[in-house]
Amino acid sequence: MTKRPLAIIALASVGLIEPVWAEVLGPSRSLAPGVELRTLQQALEGSAARQQDLLGEAAAIATQRQNLSKQLIATAAQIQAREALITESETKISELSQQYATTRLSLSQKNDWLAEVLAGLVQLEQNPPPALLASPRDALKAVRAAMLFGVAVPALRSETTALSRDLASLSNLRSELIRAKADLSANVKKLQVARLHLEGLYARKDVLLKANGDSLRQERLRAAKLADKAKTLKQLIEALAEETRRRQLTEQRALLEASLASPGIPPKPSPAFTASLGRLNHPVQGHLIRRFGDTDRFGTESKGIFIATSTGAHVISPASGRIAFAGNFRSYGQLLILDVGEGYHVLLAGLARIRVETGQSVEAGEPVGEMGEAPALATMIDSQSKDRRPVLYVEFRKTGSAIDSSSWWIGGREASSQKGMN
Repeated sequence: MTKRPLAIIALASVGLIEPVWAEVLGPSRSLAPGVELRTLQQALEGSAARQQDLLGEAAAIATQRQNLSKQLIATAAQIQAREALITESETKISELSQQYATTRLSLSQKNDWLAEVLAGLVQLEQNPPPALLASPRDALKAVRAAMLFGVAVPALRSETTALSRDLASLSNLRSELIRAKADLSANVKKLQVARLHLEGLYARKDVLLKANGDSLRQERLRAAKLADKAKTLKQLIEALAEETRRRQLTEQRALLEASLASPGIPPKPSPAFTASLGRLNHPVQGHLIRRFGDTDRFGTESKGIFIATSTGAHVISPASGRIAFAGNFRSYGQLLILDVGEGYHVLLAGLARIRVETGQSVEAGEPVGEMGEAPALATMIDSQSKDRRPVLYVEFRKTGSAIDSSSWWIGGREASSQKGMN
């Protein structure tokens, strides 16, 4: 048997030489030593060139994905900011409308009183009382008339002042209402434009994801099988964590092989999830209506937080990670499980539409889905009997067990704890 160069044998062992060239290396070939060596050298050069091409294509796709991810994050931030302004405008319009109605009612009530006073004054003007000196016999009548004027005129002046003030307030309220409605209309139009732009970015992302279509499809099928077998959320997360460990081992072997084929600067490791403690934004604009540990009327403690949102609100990933599961799961409905590393998982439930796939990597702030028009069954709580806003449920888990996420959020950006809109 002819001896092979060690470099060729090493490349063949990690699968960096095409099968057709492996046949050239096989014992069944009987070429002259010189011819065999040239053939092997050509095979090595061809394989190396193809590996470089593939690495270049992969790097180009990775760059496009990074740029697209940045655009998705920026657009989602614009949309959430616009949604916050719309909510603020709607709240302001509601308050102004209530003040406007109250002021009009007050004016209507005063109008009845003033009508009676004015009718009395008109009668006095048409039939004035006699002067005291001109008609001494009508002295009592004149005194009564003077008393009437003495009481009516100051009261009328006071009511007139109050009326003028209320009329000015009513006019100001009307102007503020007009401005608030104009702001709302402008923000709604800008939100529609941003959403159209986001749809275009989603379409571009779908094209890029097709480059990884087979691997994502396989991961989606594996996750779906695990979800079918799991009876509880804890079982599902444990199964997904085990699947993640296997995938990481495979990826580590692939990175080792790639480093043997093309030595260079090692990839920069992702920041640890624990480094984001106290730095996370809530994944959706809304109002915090239930915290971790709060109990319902049945005494059941909440394992996560509940955020009431506006209709169709956009949901972002609170942290960078990998989508471990995306789809329906038992009573949770549309469920997203984000693997953020270090044994942590972030769960998002209550969405009406999911815009990411199992196996996909996402950055913090990247859009992952949208809310519906009403709360999902899995997110219904006591206070939602009359409040029909959609609700996003967010839960943190460490090695499968639910933990309090309150210390992870940015305090200044937390949603209001009030149950109604301010």
